[in-house]
Amino acid sequence: MNTPGTGDSDAERTSTARGALIEELMPGLVRAAGWDTLSNLRERSCTDSPDPERAAASTRWFASSGRSDVTRAEAESVMEAVREHAESTGWTPHESTGGPRLLYAASQDDLTLVVRYATTADEGPLSVEISTPCLDMPSGHTMTRSELDPRYGSSDPMYPNDDRSEFTNEQVKQLPDPEPLPE
Repeated sequence: MNTPGTGDSDAERTSTARGALIEELMPGLVRAAGWDTLSNLRERSCTDSPDPERAAASTRWFASSGRSDVTRAEAESVMEAVREHAESTGWTPHESTGGPRLLYAASQDDLTLVVRYATTADEGPLSVEISTPCLDMPSGHTMTRSELDPRYGSSDPMYPNDDRSEFTNEQVKQLPDPEPLPE
């Protein structure tokens, strides 16, 4: 994982640990869904500021993977596979309160897992997402992306510490080998 910022605050240490945990957990959930790529795995701003310094003042981690044009039956099947994997690896399910688009929700410590299906027609986009609460960061903090994020290494000024030589122009990145499931 890319290392954020130059400070050494509790918030930055917490953020780094959250990012590493999501980087560890997300590939298993993606594979349970029957997929092999991530759409996002990065620290995101909790502000609306386009200025990198202001944007990095409050951040959260977000990871997602998904597919478009998924039928309702396919979405239910993927949700069930993700649910089984999540609960077998320590996620606690939540009562669904997110309306018709939220198929599944669970938590693990302060991480939130959701499976969303956004359609009112025969097909629509399905996503598996993990997010964290926002953290206020110290001055000088810079946001970071996982090397598994397809935009890692791009010239985005919000992520100045990415290794630019690693940019793959958003080509699919190989997920790490899965960890064995607990017996």
